[in-house]
Amino acid sequence: MPRLLRYLLIWLSCTAASITAVMLTVYFVIGLTRPTPPAARSVQAVFPSPSGAVAVGTAASSAAPRPSAPTVPPSPSGPAGRPSPPADPTRSASPPAPRPSPRCTGGPGLHTVPSEGGKVTVKYGRHAVCFVSAVPAPGFRTGTEQRAPDTLVVVFTSDGHRSQITATVTPNAQASVRESRL
Repeated sequence: MPRLLRYLLIWLSCTAASITAVMLTVYFVIGLTRPTPPAARSVQAVFPSPSGAVAVGTAASSAAPRPSAPTVPPSPSGPAGRPSPPADPTRSASPPAPRPSPRCTGGPGLHTVPSEGGKVTVKYGRHAVCFVSAVPAPGFRTGTEQRAPDTLVVVFTSDGHRSQITATVTPNAQASVRESRL
């Protein structure tokens, strides 16, 4: 084989190897820096009960009674005895912002429970479990059931598998996962 052809083949193979190494490195770095959605903490088997101490400025302020403003019945006339203009039916008051459920306050908080069928995020309160979200794995369907405020059951089913996640606060906050083949 002529010397020039040999050098050309060596040069081409080195160039191809270096380009491959650079491309793999770029894909690796891009994969590491891709933003990921926020996720709740993973669930533990048993959560500690909240202590009797109350943090200053958080739960203590919400437990204190608030003085209410005196209510004045609406009058049919505006200021100075003039009739008020009729309400514009096209303008509606904006609905109040949704508030978190008062029954899911004071407990261990937000936790995600993984299973083979998907992930469930729940919020543990002192006396109740509130459903936040369920993300099924590909090929799974989701069903939820909550007969009592203190227990929530989420079931992921597919043609050959069933994952049942039971979250409860009785006697203390905990979650159990039961996997079964169909």
